[in-house]
Order: sequence, then C-alpha cells, then structure tokens
Amino acid sequence: MKKVLHITEAFGGGVQTALYSYVHSSRSEPYEHSLLARARSNDMTNESSNHVFNQTRWVEGSLLKFMKDANAFIAELKPDIVHLHSSKAGFLGRFLKLGHARLVYTPHCYAFEREDISSFARQIYKTLEKVSLNKIDIVAGCSQRECDLAISIGAKRAELLNNYVTYDSEEYAKSSHKTKLKLVVLGRVAPQKDPQFLIETLGYLESNHLTREFDITWIGGGDAELEQQLREIGITVTGMIPRNEVVSLLKSSDLYLHTAAWEGMPLTILEAAKLHLPMVIRSIGATKDLNYPFLAQSAQDMAKQLTHCINHYHDIDFHQYTIGLNQAFSEEKQRLALNSIYS
Repeated sequence: MKKVLHITEAFGGGVQTALYSYVHSSRSEPYEHSLLARARSNDMTNESSNHVFNQTRWVEGSLLKFMKDANAFIAELKPDIVHLHSSKAGFLGRFLKLGHARLVYTPHCYAFEREDISSFARQIYKTLEKVSLNKIDIVAGCSQRECDLAISIGAKRAELLNNYVTYDSEEYAKSSHKTKLKLVVLGRVAPQKDPQFLIETLGYLESNHLTREFDITWIGGGDAELEQQLREIGITVTGMIPRNEVVSLLKSSDLYLHTAAWEGMPLTILEAAKLHLPMVIRSIGATKDLNYPFLAQSAQDMAKQLTHCINHYHDIDFHQYTIGLNQAFSEEKQRLALNSIYS
C-alpha cells in the first residue's frame, strides 16, 4: 500500500473537489490518501473532509508554522509520495524534509497566468516557479496547457491528470413550456471568475432580439464590491453556501455561463457537464481546445452565443456535447493517470 500525502496551503474550492475525486477514482487502487492543509477562510471545508482521507491534519498560523507541521507529519507518516497542490504549497514543498518520498506537483492554474496583476508580478511568479524545480519529480497538470507550461519553464516531466467530477451523470430534462430561463454562474466572486466580463456581456445583449426572458444567479460569494456590482444589474448572488445547495441550484437551472479569465481546468464546467446542463463558455487557455461549440472569446461574442442559445434553446442538442466532455474527463482516465504518476 502506497502512502500519498496531499499538501495544500489553501484547501477549498476547486482544489478540494479535485482531491476528493483523486481519492474516489483510485479507491480500488493500493493507495492511502492523507491530507495536510490550511483551510481557506470562510470556506466550509474542515468538517466535511475528515472522513475522506486516511488521516487529516489542519494547520493554522504562519507559513513557517505550515512548514514545521508539514515536516512533522511527513516524519510521522513516512509517505511514499508527497503531492503538492497550488502555487504556495508547490513552492514551499520543494524545501520540505521528504525522506524517500517522491514529489508531485499540481499547480491547479499557475499564478503567472493571473490577469489581475501586472506583467512584472507575473514574471516574478514565473521566476519563483523555476526555483528548485528540479526537486519536483513530476508536474501533474490538470490540463494539457498546464503540462505544456510546466515543460516550458523547465520541469523534467509533466503528465496530464485530468479533472473529474465524482457525482453521477444525470439526464437533463428541458421543459418545452418554459418562457423564462434560469441562468447560473458558479464560483468565487473574484477577479479570476471575472464578474466584470459577465456585466460587459449583459451590456451587449439586445433584449428586443431575445425570444425568452431570463434571470441570472451567481452561485458563490467573495469580494463585497464585486457582489454589489452584480446585484445592481439584477443578478442574484447567493454568497458561500453548502455543497448540497450548490448542486441543487445547478440541477434546477437551464443554462450555465462560464466567465473565468484564467483557470487550470475548470471543475465547474465538468460539474455542469455531468448534469448535462447547457453551457456558454468563455474561451481562455484552459478551455479553447474543448470539443464544445459555444465558446466565446470576448464579451460581445458571448452575448451573441447567449442570444443564440436562449432563442434556440429547445432546438439545440446540447446533450451530445456534454456527453463528449464527460468522456474526455472520465473517472477511468483519471484513475489511469494517477497510476502512471504515482508508479
């Protein structure tokens, strides 16, 4: 039995979902998954995570305390593999006392991909990613783009570890009598998910060209100023809510909009695909190669795509496209990838 220790400095959101999927998809494989993490503030993660991993350690305090606790847990657990998640843990983990453990790193979107910081700051992040990069045995990128970026900055090996959503695929029933559609966005209200892009998209919509009314709910919370901007144009913002409520809202929706400015491989898209929920997706580095027809490069383009999907909602066979996404990001592919990476 191989012991795998997952380490993350900010457990929550997509990282949490990804780690749950690794445990689930490899449940019949000879791995014991443990976790050392610092939970994100305001995220409801601690209570729901203890039953998922073989052992769980929660860390509070400074980054120095994080490093000390990580070294202590490694000395106690003696893992065969230490799997680092996200940029801070990915950097700090290179300086841990690993013993004989192999070091795996999943960036979950490199920090130098951020669009809300200066080019100088992005260059600093890229430089930091190169520091002691030779200590990383393998970069397990959650998209092919992430793997390509890893090799471009000097990683000695990179393999695709596709994201996967653990709940079962469900048939989506479109009511032919709906005259008003429920649109949703899912994620933290923050620059990465780009609420401003959604606001700009709605500014380009011409209501007299629409054959149906719609309302929009942003599932999530975050920056108070951005939340207020969304509410001022009539968008409902739920704030941070429990996981079961998120899934319930997704299931009761008619169309999912993905507006993020940068991502690794968006789990929210895969969640919508699992529910066979129709989507309009912003085309960025992580999504531009998806086999999905309703991709939009600009806010104006998304407005056009959205108009088309609303007006022809009952004519478009969205189901065939979500089937393709589910096949591309399957549990079996993730299981095989984990076996290759952990072997």
